[in-house]
Amino acid sequence: MAITMSKELLIRIPQPLYERVKEASDHEYKSMSAFIRELLKEKLDERLSLDDWEDIRGARQEFKKGKTVSWRTIKRD
Repeated sequence: MAITMSKELLIRIPQPLYERVKEASDHEYKSMSAFIRELLKEKLDERLSLDDWEDIRGARQEFKKGKTVSWRTIKRD
């Protein structure tokens, strides 16, 4: 299945950053567009999902209500 590239993104970056991106993409034998697409995808994939944020919110509420265990009360070997 082919993916159609139908959107363009014009960004302005400082010359030193451009040179670093160019060097990195050349090092990986990729076009700058492909390299930047991959970086953006990786960054978005490592973000927390909505379910993760809901779990965090629930844990924070439990903590505020005192429904936690002090780490000092946990017996260690």
